[in-house]
Parts: sequence; C-alpha cells; structure tokens
Amino acid sequence: MTKKNFNLEALKAIPVDEVIVALGGNYKNDRKGGSKQYNMHCCNSSFHKDGDKKPSMTIWSPKNIAKCHVCDTKGDPISIAKAMFGGDFKVACEWLHDTFSIPYMDGSVSAVKKQAPKKLKKEIEYQTFDKSISFQHIKLKDYIKKYDSLNDVQRLKLIYTFMYRFSLCTNRSKLREFYQGRGIKNNPHLDKLGFLSKEDIKILLTKMIKIFKEEDLVSFGIIHPKDHKFPLSWKSISNAVLVPHFSVYTDLVEGFMLRPVDDTNKWFNGKEMRLSTPSILKPMPFGAGYRVLNGDCDIYITEGHIDALSLPHHFCFLAAPGVQSFEKEQLGMLKGRNIKLVFDMDDAGQKAAWGYTEISYQGQELVVLNNELDGLDGMIKFLKKQEIEVKTRRVDGFRDQLLKAGVASVEIVSWDNSFGKDVNEVLLQNGTIEGII
Repeated sequence: MTKKNFNLEALKAIPVDEVIVALGGNYKNDRKGGSKQYNMHCCNSSFHKDGDKKPSMTIWSPKNIAKCHVCDTKGDPISIAKAMFGGDFKVACEWLHDTFSIPYMDGSVSAVKKQAPKKLKKEIEYQTFDKSISFQHIKLKDYIKKYDSLNDVQRLKLIYTFMYRFSLCTNRSKLREFYQGRGIKNNPHLDKLGFLSKEDIKILLTKMIKIFKEEDLVSFGIIHPKDHKFPLSWKSISNAVLVPHFSVYTDLVEGFMLRPVDDTNKWFNGKEMRLSTPSILKPMPFGAGYRVLNGDCDIYITEGHIDALSLPHHFCFLAAPGVQSFEKEQLGMLKGRNIKLVFDMDDAGQKAAWGYTEISYQGQELVVLNNELDGLDGMIKFLKKQEIEVKTRRVDGFRDQLLKAGVASVEIVSWDNSFGKDVNEVLLQNGTIEGII
C-alpha cells in the first residue's frame, strides 16, 4: 500500500471550531460564534464533571486555535485531533484528511469518513518548581535588539515587562492614596505595583509603537486594531494600578491585573481587569515569584491582591482573584507546601474554598458545603428507603484541587463575620488582622 503524505498546511487551515464539532463539541446555545474570541462546549466534555454545562473551550479565530480551560485540550486543528486520538499524530491527520475531504499530497481523497474517537479522560501533568534553577534578572535592551528572532512567548514577556518597568517610574501619589484609603500603609510589596495615568499611557504608547510591532501590540491585547473606531489606541483602563504576574524564574512579566483608583473608568469602577494573553501563556498569580516558591514558608492564598496586601508584611502570599486564576497544572508548583486559604466569609468564597454538594429530591434542592455533609447520609438513606429518588452532585473546592496537586496541607482560615467579610474589611474595621485571622 502506497504511503500517503499529509498536507499539514491544509489540515491546519481547517476551521478549528468545525474540528471541535466533528469531535463531539458544540456551540453555546447552538449558535456559531461570530466574534474573534468565543467559547464552545468542549469536544472532551465527558472528562468535565458537569458535562461542560458552562462552555469551557475558548476559540481564537485569528490564530485558528482553541483551548479548554478544564481538561487542557488545546492547539490548532491537528493538535486538537491528536489529543482526542490519544496522542497519535498519524491517526489524527488521517482522520482530518478523511473527515473534511482534504486531498493528500498525492491528490487522492478518501471516500470513507473515519469514526470520531471516544472521548478521553486526560490526566493532569502537574508542573513542578525546580530549586536547581537560579533566578535571573533580564536586561530588556539585550532582547529588544533581537526582537525579530523571538517567538510569541518571548515577545509577550518582553512587551509586558517593558510596560511594567515604565509604570514603576510614573507619579505614584494616586497609587499610595488609593491603598492608604484601604488601610494599607508602608507595605514593601506596594513597590512592586505599577501605575499608569492617561498621560502616562500616551507617552508609553509612543515609545512602544516605535520599538515593537503593531500587530504584536494588537495580538497581546494592548491596543485596538487599525479597523477599530479608535485605531491603535490604548485598549485597557487608565488611572490604574498594574498588579504584575511575574515569571517563576526571572523578573519578566507575563500579564497583569489592572485596578482603577478612581471613577474615571465608570464601567470598571471598583473592578479589576485582566490583561494577559492566555492563548500564548497563562501566568501565575501575583505573589507567585521565585522567593515564595523557593522558600519553605506557609503560603496564604487570598481572593485578590488587596486582601493579600492586607496581611502582615512578612506573610508569603498568592493573590488569586478566583480558583480559575490557576491552570490545574500550575498547582503542582505548590507541591509539598503548607497552604492557608483565606477566602471571603461569604457564600461564594466558602463554596470556592470547600466545594459543595447539590442534593435534589421531590423538586427541592439543597446546596451544602462539603465540610458540612456529616449527618446528611442518614437523611439520604431515609429518603431512598421511602423510594424517593435522590440525586447528588459533588463539586470539588480549591482545597480538593490543591490536595490532589500534592500540597502538604490545606487550612481554610475562617473568622467571625462581625469582624468583616474579607481580609481587607477586617483590617479597616479593626486596624489589624492579628488575633482575628
């Protein structure tokens, strides 16, 4: 039998959303996404606990790639198919050729469509922190000179780090005033935060457009494209604090959380905006730098950087706006460490920390935190004895995810709600968190 050569260029050009549909995925609300970035139900949804009820596979049309934020099936059409065929490149390419009637390099076309694979459960490949790797300070000028030879990951880090280092040299009076209003004073970690006003942004953009490629600045979410109502203008909020996400082994920056300090940005008043490019690189949260990961201190994980900065200065922390701040693989970086979860004392915060179980019977539904399930077994047995159908669904919390990743211990820190619902509120109401948290 003559060996058929694959037309890899043509296979990569197949619309990735159509590949996902052929593999068993589907569009949210049965509608095809019309924007450059949108979500679909994953083609590997059987791995998802709720069948991917909330679509988790993001499509980036301009690059024709996709990524599932639950099972990590990702890449271009070939990579997606390869993942679904157990990593078999040859089988994946044959399936793409035959399913989409793409001619092989010899011009032949198969008349038989191959069956789609069974959906696979993918094991998490946890990342680990390597203490043998030394920390490096990176001089940007050395890499700006060879910009054209850099790949997308390197360019992204270079551009974000250029922005960050510029933001450290601006007028910081509004930044200090903002955090003082939150009760956060004389905290050495404030020196790691940048600030950009409207005027700062004008100067920064002028510099960046001269140094870097416009298409990269657009691709990395920094400026609007040329066909936008405001072409090549700043895409994010202004008068904002830049909370950096650092690389693990260097002082390069991989993304930001942006926090407005006033009501200039009405749509984002009191809210944070993420500036990162997850299709290229998903950064670790603020605080997950070399010093913390290389140490042996207890690590406090809070809901956002303001709570983290409200902790005593000497605490090691990770500022995670939510459980989704991490890729599951990244949790392996915390293997062997003692973790203290300091999530808000409201319903959402405790559900995220402990996880919860839904119990449905006779049209009623109970939602119970996983640490409060003791005693419900008797109720469930009683209902079943009465021949009443009972359905249960358990959702793991962040505690469960951390333990599966190999951390040594997880303590969920709690306190009396009268002291405040979150760490910063405790600090503001009591002047300290000592003895409370």
